[in-house]
Amino acid sequence: MARERTRRRTVVLTAALVAAVPAGTFGLVAVSTYVGLGTAWLLGLVIGVAWIVGLVRLLGGPVGCWAAILSVALWGGALGEVISARDAVILNARGLTVTATVAEAHDHPGDKHPNSTYDLVGALGLPIPNGTVYGGLHSHAVGDRVVIRFDPEGVAAATAPGDVDFAKDLTIAAALDAVLMAAVAGLGVAVARNGRPRRVPFRRGSALGGA
Repeated sequence: MARERTRRRTVVLTAALVAAVPAGTFGLVAVSTYVGLGTAWLLGLVIGVAWIVGLVRLLGGPVGCWAAILSVALWGGALGEVISARDAVILNARGLTVTATVAEAHDHPGDKHPNSTYDLVGALGLPIPNGTVYGGLHSHAVGDRVVIRFDPEGVAAATAPGDVDFAKDLTIAAALDAVLMAAVAGLGVAVARNGRPRRVPFRRGSALGGA
């Protein structure tokens, strides 16, 4: 009976973790769009902590921690793609294509992938709403003119018109979510059948060849 109860709890926890993947990914983007970015950050923190705790309970301490680190990284990638897909929808619906001017350039040569960010202004010198764009290191200079598509309400990030691709962004997000959901479901099934992974005790003698 105790083993059956443990198995049922494992199934319920696995189902909750699997369901949390798309709910968290798309839900956080919806909250940031319609409620506010601060609320979305707070909710994301709560979901992230709950996700890590859930994986640790499912898989046990060391294995659960490593699985949580990998899964949070994958989930973060999916979240970024959903944000890009949302921005594409907004820019396609109400975006304006203009020629903007680079007002300030901020270089980041120390990043893993060196890049620069550029603050853009419109024809009258007024800042473009959410008009900081990313580019290659030193790819533009102050005063350069660039063609962008921006959201007058400032919800979606400004971007080059050719980079607005809803189908591509949504497909990548769905693929990342699907991989994460399948991995968690597979781990849950394995734990339900065989129990948590066991740590193999380290034996000094075996590591040294019996010396």
